[in-house]
Amino acid sequence: MVEKLENTTGKWSYLDNKYWLILPIFTFLILSIETIIHNNPISFCVDDAWITIANAELILHGGMDNYGNTIPSGATSSVHLFLVTLLAPLFGGPQASFLLGVVCAALYAVGLWRLLFSVCRSPFLSACGTVVGLLASLTWWQLMNGLETGLAMAAVAWAAYFLQSQRNRPLAFLIGAMPFIRPELSVLSLFLIFYLSWTLRHNFSEIVKLISSLLSVAIVLGILTWYFTGHIISPTAAAKAAYFNEVQPNFNKRLTLAFNFVTESRLSYFLAGMVMLPTLRGGWIYLAYFIVFLIVSAITLPVALFHNEYRYLYTFVPFGLLGWCTMATYARQIVPVFAIVMVCVAMIFPTQGWVDYLAATNWNRAQKPVAEWAEQNLPDGARILIHDAGYFGWHSRYVATPPRKFVIIDVVGLKTPSAIHYHEQITAPSRGQDRWKAVDRIARDNMVQYAIIANVGFWGDIEQYLRRAGWTVELIYPNRVGYQIFKLTPPQK
Repeated sequence: MVEKLENTTGKWSYLDNKYWLILPIFTFLILSIETIIHNNPISFCVDDAWITIANAELILHGGMDNYGNTIPSGATSSVHLFLVTLLAPLFGGPQASFLLGVVCAALYAVGLWRLLFSVCRSPFLSACGTVVGLLASLTWWQLMNGLETGLAMAAVAWAAYFLQSQRNRPLAFLIGAMPFIRPELSVLSLFLIFYLSWTLRHNFSEIVKLISSLLSVAIVLGILTWYFTGHIISPTAAAKAAYFNEVQPNFNKRLTLAFNFVTESRLSYFLAGMVMLPTLRGGWIYLAYFIVFLIVSAITLPVALFHNEYRYLYTFVPFGLLGWCTMATYARQIVPVFAIVMVCVAMIFPTQGWVDYLAATNWNRAQKPVAEWAEQNLPDGARILIHDAGYFGWHSRYVATPPRKFVIIDVVGLKTPSAIHYHEQITAPSRGQDRWKAVDRIARDNMVQYAIIANVGFWGDIEQYLRRAGWTVELIYPNRVGYQIFKLTPPQK
Protein backbone atom coordinates (compact mmCIF):
# COMPACT_ATOMS: atom_id res chain seq x y z
CA MET A 1 0.00 0.00 0.00
CA VAL A 2 1.11 3.54 -0.67
CA GLU A 3 2.54 5.22 2.39
CA LYS A 4 0.62 7.98 4.12
CA LEU A 5 0.91 11.40 2.54
CA GLU A 6 3.35 13.40 4.63
CA ASN A 7 1.20 16.37 5.41
CA THR A 8 1.29 16.66 9.14
CA THR A 9 3.44 19.76 9.26
CA GLY A 10 3.96 22.97 7.37
CA LYS A 11 1.86 23.94 4.41
CA TRP A 12 0.37 20.43 4.14
CA SER A 13 -1.12 20.33 7.64
CA TYR A 14 -4.49 21.52 6.41
CA LEU A 15 -4.87 18.25 4.52
CA ASP A 16 -5.30 16.39 7.82
CA ASN A 17 -8.32 18.44 8.84
CA LYS A 18 -11.21 16.01 9.09
CA TYR A 19 -13.68 18.79 8.44
CA TRP A 20 -13.03 18.18 4.74
CA LEU A 21 -15.50 15.33 5.09
CA ILE A 22 -18.25 17.96 5.13
CA LEU A 23 -17.70 18.57 1.40
CA PRO A 24 -18.90 15.16 0.10
CA ILE A 25 -21.63 14.99 2.75
CA PHE A 26 -22.96 18.40 1.73
CA THR A 27 -22.70 17.50 -1.97
CA PHE A 28 -24.61 14.27 -1.52
CA LEU A 29 -27.34 15.91 0.56
CA ILE A 30 -27.88 18.70 -1.98
CA LEU A 31 -28.00 16.19 -4.83
CA SER A 32 -30.45 13.97 -2.97
CA ILE A 33 -32.77 16.82 -1.96
CA GLU A 34 -32.85 18.27 -5.48
CA THR A 35 -33.45 14.80 -6.94
CA ILE A 36 -36.32 14.11 -4.54
CA ILE A 37 -37.90 17.47 -5.35
CA HIS A 38 -37.64 16.80 -9.08
CA ASN A 39 -39.12 13.31 -8.84
CA ASN A 40 -42.74 14.15 -8.24
CA PRO A 41 -43.94 11.94 -9.81
CA ILE A 42 -41.02 9.56 -9.83
CA SER A 43 -39.22 9.01 -13.11
CA PHE A 44 -35.99 7.36 -14.17
CA CYS A 45 -33.33 8.02 -16.77
CA VAL A 46 -33.80 4.64 -18.44
CA ASP A 47 -37.03 2.91 -19.43
CA ASP A 48 -35.56 -0.46 -18.40
CA ALA A 49 -35.97 0.60 -14.77
CA TRP A 50 -39.67 -0.11 -15.14
CA ILE A 51 -38.90 -3.66 -16.26
CA THR A 52 -37.41 -4.34 -12.82
CA ILE A 53 -40.35 -2.68 -11.08
CA ALA A 54 -42.84 -4.76 -13.09
CA ASN A 55 -40.80 -7.89 -12.34
CA ALA A 56 -40.97 -7.12 -8.63
CA GLU A 57 -44.75 -6.72 -8.89
CA LEU A 58 -44.94 -10.06 -10.71
CA ILE A 59 -43.02 -11.80 -7.91
CA LEU A 60 -45.24 -10.23 -5.25
CA HIS A 61 -48.62 -10.69 -6.94
CA GLY A 62 -48.11 -13.63 -9.27
CA GLY A 63 -50.19 -14.17 -12.37
CA MET A 64 -48.99 -13.23 -15.84
CA ASP A 65 -47.63 -9.97 -17.20
CA ASN A 66 -48.74 -8.43 -20.48
CA TYR A 67 -45.86 -10.11 -22.28
CA GLY A 68 -47.22 -13.54 -21.39
CA ASN A 69 -44.53 -14.23 -18.78
CA THR A 70 -45.30 -15.87 -15.43
CA ILE A 71 -41.77 -15.32 -14.10
CA PRO A 72 -39.60 -12.18 -14.18
CA SER A 73 -37.72 -11.51 -17.41
CA GLY A 74 -35.63 -8.75 -18.92
CA ALA A 75 -33.70 -7.75 -15.78
CA THR A 76 -29.93 -8.24 -15.64
CA SER A 77 -29.31 -7.99 -11.89
CA SER A 78 -31.08 -10.46 -9.63
CA VAL A 79 -29.74 -8.75 -6.48
CA HIS A 80 -31.21 -5.43 -7.59
CA LEU A 81 -34.49 -7.15 -8.44
CA PHE A 82 -34.67 -8.84 -5.04
CA LEU A 83 -33.97 -5.58 -3.19
CA VAL A 84 -36.70 -3.74 -5.11
CA THR A 85 -39.07 -6.65 -4.39
CA LEU A 86 -38.32 -6.49 -0.65
CA LEU A 87 -38.91 -2.73 -0.51
CA ALA A 88 -41.96 -2.58 -2.80
CA PRO A 89 -44.55 -3.75 -0.23
CA LEU A 90 -43.43 -0.97 2.10
CA PHE A 91 -43.19 1.94 -0.33
CA GLY A 92 -44.64 0.88 -3.67
CA GLY A 93 -42.68 -0.25 -6.72
CA PRO A 94 -41.45 3.09 -8.16
CA GLN A 95 -40.75 4.52 -4.72
CA ALA A 96 -38.82 1.38 -3.76
CA SER A 97 -36.63 1.58 -6.85
CA PHE A 98 -36.01 5.30 -6.33
CA LEU A 99 -35.18 4.84 -2.63
CA LEU A 100 -32.84 2.00 -3.47
CA GLY A 101 -31.08 4.28 -5.96
CA VAL A 102 -30.48 6.91 -3.26
CA VAL A 103 -29.25 4.29 -0.79
CA CYS A 104 -26.88 2.77 -3.36
CA ALA A 105 -25.57 6.23 -4.20
CA ALA A 106 -24.88 6.80 -0.50
CA LEU A 107 -23.15 3.42 -0.20
CA TYR A 108 -21.06 4.27 -3.24
CA ALA A 109 -20.05 7.67 -1.82
CA VAL A 110 -19.12 6.21 1.58
CA GLY A 111 -17.26 3.32 -0.05
CA LEU A 112 -15.37 5.68 -2.35
CA TRP A 113 -14.39 7.92 0.56
CA ARG A 114 -13.11 4.98 2.59
CA LEU A 115 -11.27 3.54 -0.40
CA LEU A 116 -9.47 6.78 -1.17
CA PHE A 117 -8.70 7.45 2.49
CA SER A 118 -7.33 3.93 2.95
CA VAL A 119 -4.67 4.76 0.36
CA CYS A 120 -3.77 8.41 0.88
CA ARG A 121 -4.82 8.97 4.52
CA SER A 122 -5.69 12.52 3.52
CA PRO A 123 -9.20 13.83 4.30
CA PHE A 124 -8.64 16.56 1.71
CA LEU A 125 -7.77 14.23 -1.17
CA SER A 126 -10.51 11.80 -0.15
CA ALA A 127 -13.08 14.59 -0.05
CA CYS A 128 -12.06 15.95 -3.44
CA GLY A 129 -12.10 12.50 -4.98
CA THR A 130 -15.52 11.66 -3.54
CA VAL A 131 -17.08 14.92 -4.72
CA VAL A 132 -15.64 14.36 -8.19
CA GLY A 133 -16.91 10.78 -8.02
CA LEU A 134 -20.44 12.08 -7.48
CA LEU A 135 -20.46 14.95 -9.97
CA ALA A 136 -18.14 13.96 -12.81
CA SER A 137 -19.78 13.72 -16.22
CA LEU A 138 -23.04 11.71 -15.88
CA THR A 139 -22.22 9.89 -12.64
CA TRP A 140 -25.33 11.11 -10.84
CA TRP A 141 -27.39 10.27 -13.93
CA GLN A 142 -26.08 6.71 -13.68
CA LEU A 143 -26.50 6.44 -9.93
CA MET A 144 -30.16 7.42 -10.24
CA ASN A 145 -30.99 5.69 -13.54
CA GLY A 146 -33.25 3.13 -11.85
CA LEU A 147 -31.03 0.19 -12.77
CA GLU A 148 -28.30 -1.67 -10.89
CA THR A 149 -25.53 0.74 -11.96
CA GLY A 150 -25.29 2.46 -8.58
CA LEU A 151 -25.31 -0.89 -6.79
CA ALA A 152 -22.48 -2.12 -9.03
CA MET A 153 -20.46 1.06 -8.45
CA ALA A 154 -20.92 0.69 -4.69
CA ALA A 155 -19.89 -2.98 -4.84
CA VAL A 156 -16.72 -2.14 -6.77
CA ALA A 157 -15.77 0.68 -4.38
CA TRP A 158 -16.29 -1.46 -1.29
CA ALA A 159 -14.52 -4.47 -2.79
CA ALA A 160 -11.47 -2.32 -3.51
CA TYR A 161 -11.63 -0.86 -0.01
CA PHE A 162 -11.83 -4.29 1.62
CA LEU A 163 -8.84 -5.42 -0.44
CA GLN A 164 -6.74 -2.38 0.44
CA SER A 165 -7.59 -2.63 4.14
CA GLN A 166 -7.09 -6.42 4.15
CA ARG A 167 -10.61 -7.15 5.36
CA ASN A 168 -10.82 -10.52 3.69
CA ARG A 169 -14.00 -11.90 5.22
CA PRO A 170 -16.40 -9.13 4.08
CA LEU A 171 -14.53 -9.11 0.77
CA ALA A 172 -15.30 -12.82 0.36
CA PHE A 173 -19.01 -12.24 0.95
CA LEU A 174 -18.99 -9.43 -1.60
CA ILE A 175 -17.11 -11.57 -4.12
CA GLY A 176 -19.89 -14.15 -3.89
CA ALA A 177 -22.57 -11.53 -4.54
CA MET A 178 -20.94 -9.50 -7.34
CA PRO A 179 -21.77 -11.86 -10.24
CA PHE A 180 -25.45 -11.48 -9.34
CA ILE A 181 -25.16 -7.69 -9.20
CA ARG A 182 -23.77 -7.45 -12.72
CA PRO A 183 -22.60 -10.42 -14.81
CA GLU A 184 -19.32 -8.81 -15.88
CA LEU A 185 -18.33 -8.46 -12.22
CA SER A 186 -17.79 -12.23 -12.33
CA VAL A 187 -14.41 -11.48 -13.94
CA LEU A 188 -13.46 -9.15 -11.10
CA SER A 189 -14.59 -11.80 -8.61
CA LEU A 190 -12.36 -14.41 -10.26
CA PHE A 191 -9.34 -12.09 -10.17
CA LEU A 192 -9.98 -11.34 -6.48
CA ILE A 193 -10.31 -15.04 -5.66
CA PHE A 194 -7.02 -15.75 -7.42
CA TYR A 195 -5.29 -12.90 -5.60
CA LEU A 196 -6.54 -13.94 -2.15
CA SER A 197 -5.63 -17.56 -2.79
CA TRP A 198 -2.12 -16.58 -3.82
CA THR A 199 -1.47 -14.17 -0.96
CA LEU A 200 -2.82 -16.69 1.58
CA ARG A 201 -1.23 -19.74 -0.04
CA HIS A 202 0.60 -20.56 3.20
CA ASN A 203 -2.60 -20.37 5.25
CA PHE A 204 -4.79 -23.10 3.79
CA SER A 205 -7.39 -22.98 6.57
CA GLU A 206 -8.01 -19.26 5.92
CA ILE A 207 -8.43 -19.93 2.19
CA VAL A 208 -11.01 -22.61 2.99
CA LYS A 209 -12.91 -20.19 5.23
CA LEU A 210 -12.95 -17.47 2.58
CA ILE A 211 -13.98 -19.85 -0.20
CA SER A 212 -16.76 -21.20 2.04
CA SER A 213 -17.95 -17.66 2.74
CA LEU A 214 -18.13 -16.60 -0.88
CA LEU A 215 -19.69 -19.90 -1.98
CA SER A 216 -22.38 -19.63 0.69
CA VAL A 217 -23.44 -16.26 -0.72
CA ALA A 218 -23.13 -17.35 -4.35
CA ILE A 219 -25.10 -20.57 -3.81
CA VAL A 220 -27.94 -18.82 -1.99
CA LEU A 221 -28.21 -16.10 -4.62
CA GLY A 222 -27.88 -18.64 -7.41
CA ILE A 223 -30.74 -20.73 -6.03
CA LEU A 224 -32.94 -17.67 -5.51
CA THR A 225 -32.16 -16.38 -8.99
CA TRP A 226 -32.99 -19.72 -10.60
CA TYR A 227 -36.15 -20.15 -8.52
CA PHE A 228 -37.62 -16.73 -9.29
CA THR A 229 -36.35 -16.17 -12.84
CA GLY A 230 -35.78 -19.67 -14.25
CA HIS A 231 -32.12 -19.04 -15.02
CA ILE A 232 -28.87 -18.13 -13.30
CA ILE A 233 -27.32 -16.07 -16.09
CA SER A 234 -29.71 -13.46 -17.49
CA PRO A 235 -30.39 -13.77 -21.25
CA THR A 236 -30.52 -9.99 -21.64
CA ALA A 237 -26.92 -9.87 -22.90
CA ALA A 238 -27.73 -12.40 -25.63
CA ALA A 239 -30.78 -10.37 -26.69
CA LYS A 240 -28.79 -7.16 -26.97
CA ALA A 241 -25.86 -8.85 -28.72
CA ALA A 242 -28.18 -10.23 -31.41
CA TYR A 243 -30.20 -7.04 -31.93
CA PHE A 244 -27.49 -4.38 -31.83
CA ASN A 245 -24.47 -6.14 -33.33
CA GLU A 246 -23.69 -4.11 -36.46
CA VAL A 247 -19.88 -4.08 -36.42
CA GLN A 248 -17.86 -6.22 -38.80
CA PRO A 249 -16.13 -9.23 -37.18
CA ASN A 250 -12.61 -7.77 -37.60
CA PHE A 251 -11.21 -7.83 -34.06
CA ASN A 252 -8.90 -4.85 -34.53
CA LYS A 253 -11.78 -2.69 -35.75
CA ARG A 254 -14.01 -3.84 -32.92
CA LEU A 255 -11.32 -3.16 -30.31
CA THR A 256 -10.65 0.25 -31.83
CA LEU A 257 -14.36 1.03 -31.68
CA ALA A 258 -14.55 -0.06 -28.04
CA PHE A 259 -11.55 2.12 -27.19
CA ASN A 260 -13.11 5.05 -29.06
CA PHE A 261 -16.25 4.74 -26.97
CA VAL A 262 -14.11 4.96 -23.83
CA THR A 263 -12.43 8.14 -25.07
CA GLU A 264 -15.77 9.65 -26.13
CA SER A 265 -17.47 8.91 -22.83
CA ARG A 266 -16.29 12.05 -21.02
CA LEU A 267 -14.70 9.67 -18.52
CA SER A 268 -11.34 9.14 -20.21
CA TYR A 269 -9.52 11.74 -18.09
CA PHE A 270 -10.75 10.13 -14.90
CA LEU A 271 -10.14 6.56 -16.07
CA ALA A 272 -6.58 7.47 -17.11
CA GLY A 273 -5.68 7.37 -13.43
CA MET A 274 -5.83 3.57 -13.58
CA VAL A 275 -2.25 3.49 -14.91
CA MET A 276 -1.16 4.07 -11.29
CA LEU A 277 -3.09 1.12 -9.89
CA PRO A 278 -0.28 -1.48 -10.13
CA THR A 279 1.56 0.45 -7.39
CA LEU A 280 -1.16 -0.55 -4.92
CA ARG A 281 -1.75 -3.81 -3.09
CA GLY A 282 -3.47 -6.00 -5.67
CA GLY A 283 -3.84 -2.99 -7.92
CA TRP A 284 -3.04 -5.04 -11.02
CA ILE A 285 -6.42 -6.73 -10.50
CA TYR A 286 -8.35 -3.56 -11.30
CA LEU A 287 -6.27 -2.76 -14.37
CA ALA A 288 -6.44 -6.36 -15.62
CA TYR A 289 -10.20 -6.37 -15.10
CA PHE A 290 -10.56 -3.22 -17.21
CA ILE A 291 -8.43 -4.68 -20.01
CA VAL A 292 -10.38 -7.96 -20.04
CA PHE A 293 -13.64 -6.02 -19.96
CA LEU A 294 -12.57 -3.95 -22.96
CA ILE A 295 -11.45 -7.02 -24.93
CA VAL A 296 -14.60 -9.02 -24.17
CA SER A 297 -16.75 -6.01 -25.07
CA ALA A 298 -14.92 -5.75 -28.39
CA ILE A 299 -15.48 -9.43 -29.11
CA THR A 300 -19.15 -9.54 -28.11
CA LEU A 301 -20.81 -6.14 -28.53
CA PRO A 302 -18.58 -3.03 -28.62
CA VAL A 303 -21.54 -0.69 -29.17
CA ALA A 304 -22.87 -1.72 -25.74
CA LEU A 305 -20.26 0.60 -24.23
CA PHE A 306 -22.20 3.46 -25.80
CA HIS A 307 -25.63 2.35 -24.58
CA ASN A 308 -27.48 4.36 -21.93
CA GLU A 309 -24.85 7.08 -21.83
CA TYR A 310 -21.89 4.68 -21.43
CA ARG A 311 -23.31 3.24 -18.24
CA TYR A 312 -21.14 0.10 -18.25
CA LEU A 313 -18.00 2.23 -17.97
CA TYR A 314 -19.07 3.95 -14.76
CA THR A 315 -18.16 0.97 -12.58
CA PHE A 316 -14.53 1.87 -13.35
CA VAL A 317 -14.79 5.41 -11.99
CA PRO A 318 -13.70 4.36 -8.45
CA PHE A 319 -10.58 2.73 -9.94
CA GLY A 320 -9.70 5.82 -11.95
CA LEU A 321 -10.10 8.12 -8.96
CA LEU A 322 -8.09 5.70 -6.83
CA GLY A 323 -5.26 5.91 -9.34
CA TRP A 324 -5.24 9.70 -9.35
CA CYS A 325 -5.34 9.76 -5.57
CA THR A 326 -2.36 7.39 -5.53
CA MET A 327 -0.45 9.70 -7.86
CA ALA A 328 -1.14 12.66 -5.60
CA THR A 329 0.14 10.62 -2.68
CA TYR A 330 3.45 10.14 -4.45
CA ALA A 331 3.68 13.67 -5.87
CA ARG A 332 2.45 16.26 -3.38
CA GLN A 333 2.92 19.02 -5.93
CA ILE A 334 -0.25 17.99 -7.76
CA VAL A 335 -2.42 18.01 -4.62
CA PRO A 336 -3.75 21.54 -5.37
CA VAL A 337 -4.82 20.23 -8.77
CA PHE A 338 -7.39 18.07 -6.97
CA ALA A 339 -9.03 21.19 -5.58
CA ILE A 340 -9.05 22.82 -9.01
CA VAL A 341 -10.56 19.72 -10.63
CA MET A 342 -13.20 19.47 -7.91
CA VAL A 343 -14.20 23.12 -8.36
CA CYS A 344 -14.33 22.77 -12.15
CA VAL A 345 -16.45 19.60 -11.96
CA ALA A 346 -18.80 21.26 -9.47
CA MET A 347 -19.16 24.30 -11.74
CA ILE A 348 -19.84 22.21 -14.85
CA PHE A 349 -22.35 19.84 -13.19
CA PRO A 350 -25.38 22.21 -13.05
CA THR A 351 -25.12 22.98 -16.77
CA GLN A 352 -24.23 19.48 -17.94
CA GLY A 353 -24.74 16.52 -15.59
CA TRP A 354 -27.85 17.89 -13.91
CA VAL A 355 -29.39 19.17 -17.14
CA ASP A 356 -28.87 15.78 -18.77
CA TYR A 357 -30.44 14.07 -15.76
CA LEU A 358 -33.51 16.32 -15.93
CA ALA A 359 -33.83 15.79 -19.68
CA ALA A 360 -33.69 12.00 -19.35
CA THR A 361 -36.23 11.79 -16.54
CA ASN A 362 -38.57 14.24 -18.27
CA TRP A 363 -38.36 12.20 -21.47
CA ASN A 364 -39.38 9.01 -19.67
CA ARG A 365 -42.03 10.82 -17.62
CA ALA A 366 -43.66 11.81 -20.92
CA GLN A 367 -44.61 8.16 -21.47
CA LYS A 368 -47.53 8.52 -19.06
CA PRO A 369 -49.97 10.32 -21.39
CA VAL A 370 -49.05 7.89 -24.19
CA ALA A 371 -49.80 4.90 -21.97
CA GLU A 372 -53.06 6.45 -20.75
CA TRP A 373 -54.22 7.17 -24.30
CA ALA A 374 -53.50 3.58 -25.34
CA GLU A 375 -55.33 2.22 -22.31
CA GLN A 376 -58.37 4.34 -23.10
CA ASN A 377 -58.45 3.77 -26.86
CA LEU A 378 -57.01 0.35 -27.67
CA PRO A 379 -59.17 -2.76 -27.15
CA ASP A 380 -58.48 -5.57 -24.72
CA GLY A 381 -56.39 -8.21 -26.39
CA ALA A 382 -54.68 -5.65 -28.64
CA ARG A 383 -51.36 -7.06 -29.82
CA ILE A 384 -48.76 -4.32 -29.53
CA LEU A 385 -45.20 -4.25 -30.85
CA ILE A 386 -42.85 -2.24 -28.65
CA HIS A 387 -39.13 -1.62 -28.20
CA ASP A 388 -39.00 0.12 -24.79
CA ALA A 389 -40.53 -2.67 -22.79
CA GLY A 390 -40.59 -1.10 -19.31
CA TYR A 391 -43.04 1.69 -18.55
CA PHE A 392 -45.90 0.73 -20.86
CA GLY A 393 -45.93 -2.92 -19.73
CA TRP A 394 -45.89 -1.87 -16.07
CA HIS A 395 -48.49 0.88 -16.38
CA SER A 396 -51.01 -1.13 -18.37
CA ARG A 397 -50.79 -4.07 -15.97
CA TYR A 398 -50.35 -2.49 -12.53
CA VAL A 399 -51.62 1.11 -12.77
CA ALA A 400 -54.49 1.15 -15.28
CA THR A 401 -57.95 0.73 -13.74
CA PRO A 402 -59.00 -1.86 -14.58
CA PRO A 403 -55.73 -3.51 -15.71
CA ARG A 404 -55.64 -3.75 -19.48
CA LYS A 405 -55.23 -7.18 -21.03
CA PHE A 406 -52.89 -6.21 -23.83
CA VAL A 407 -50.56 -8.66 -25.52
CA ILE A 408 -47.22 -6.86 -25.79
CA ILE A 409 -44.33 -8.08 -27.92
CA ASP A 410 -40.85 -6.75 -27.22
CA VAL A 411 -39.09 -6.53 -30.58
CA VAL A 412 -35.63 -6.59 -28.94
CA GLY A 413 -36.30 -9.71 -26.90
CA LEU A 414 -35.72 -8.59 -23.31
CA LYS A 415 -39.33 -9.32 -22.36
CA THR A 416 -40.19 -11.56 -25.33
CA PRO A 417 -37.39 -14.16 -25.38
CA SER A 418 -38.75 -15.77 -28.55
CA ALA A 419 -37.70 -12.64 -30.46
CA ILE A 420 -34.03 -13.35 -29.73
CA HIS A 421 -34.07 -16.31 -32.13
CA TYR A 422 -35.03 -14.09 -35.09
CA HIS A 423 -32.22 -11.65 -34.43
CA GLU A 424 -29.69 -14.43 -33.92
CA GLN A 425 -30.73 -15.98 -37.24
CA ILE A 426 -31.25 -12.81 -39.29
CA THR A 427 -30.02 -9.58 -37.68
CA ALA A 428 -26.67 -10.65 -36.23
CA PRO A 429 -25.32 -12.54 -39.29
CA SER A 430 -26.18 -9.56 -41.53
CA ARG A 431 -24.59 -7.08 -39.09
CA GLY A 432 -27.90 -5.26 -38.81
CA GLN A 433 -28.54 -4.92 -42.55
CA ASP A 434 -31.45 -7.38 -42.42
CA ARG A 435 -32.86 -6.28 -39.08
CA TRP A 436 -36.00 -5.18 -40.92
CA LYS A 437 -36.59 -8.80 -41.94
CA ALA A 438 -36.34 -9.96 -38.32
CA VAL A 439 -38.74 -7.23 -37.19
CA ASP A 440 -41.14 -8.26 -39.96
CA ARG A 441 -40.99 -11.92 -38.92
CA ILE A 442 -41.56 -11.05 -35.26
CA ALA A 443 -44.52 -8.83 -36.16
CA ARG A 444 -46.05 -11.45 -38.50
CA ASP A 445 -45.60 -14.45 -36.21
CA ASN A 446 -47.07 -12.53 -33.27
CA MET A 447 -49.90 -11.07 -35.39
CA VAL A 448 -49.30 -7.54 -34.09
CA GLN A 449 -51.97 -4.90 -34.61
CA TYR A 450 -50.34 -1.81 -33.12
CA ALA A 451 -46.87 -0.46 -32.44
CA ILE A 452 -45.51 2.05 -29.94
CA ILE A 453 -42.32 3.57 -31.34
CA ALA A 454 -40.16 6.44 -30.12
CA ASN A 455 -39.89 9.18 -32.72
CA VAL A 456 -36.13 9.39 -32.37
CA GLY A 457 -33.10 8.18 -34.31
CA PHE A 458 -32.33 4.49 -34.11
CA TRP A 459 -35.67 3.41 -32.67
CA GLY A 460 -37.64 5.44 -35.16
CA ASP A 461 -36.25 3.15 -37.86
CA ILE A 462 -38.65 0.41 -36.72
CA GLU A 463 -41.47 2.26 -38.47
CA GLN A 464 -39.47 2.17 -41.69
CA TYR A 465 -38.64 -1.51 -41.21
CA LEU A 466 -42.36 -2.31 -41.15
CA ARG A 467 -43.12 -0.15 -44.18
CA ARG A 468 -40.24 -1.74 -46.07
CA ALA A 469 -41.70 -5.18 -45.33
CA GLY A 470 -45.04 -4.12 -46.81
CA TRP A 471 -46.99 -3.31 -43.65
CA THR A 472 -49.54 -0.52 -43.70
CA VAL A 473 -48.47 1.80 -40.89
CA GLU A 474 -51.11 4.32 -39.80
CA LEU A 475 -50.22 6.98 -37.23
CA ILE A 476 -53.05 7.19 -34.67
CA TYR A 477 -51.24 8.98 -31.83
CA PRO A 478 -48.79 11.56 -33.22
CA ASN A 479 -46.05 12.87 -30.98
CA ARG A 480 -43.34 14.97 -32.57
CA VAL A 481 -40.69 14.43 -29.88
CA GLY A 482 -41.77 11.27 -28.06
CA TYR A 483 -43.50 7.94 -28.36
CA GLN A 484 -46.04 7.51 -31.15
CA ILE A 485 -48.74 4.87 -31.61
CA PHE A 486 -49.39 3.23 -34.95
CA LYS A 487 -52.07 0.93 -36.22
CA LEU A 488 -50.59 -1.88 -38.30
CA THR A 489 -52.04 -3.89 -41.14
CA PRO A 490 -49.98 -6.84 -42.37
CA PRO A 491 -48.94 -7.02 -46.01
CA GLN A 492 -51.14 -8.96 -48.40
CA LYS A 493 -49.79 -12.43 -49.01
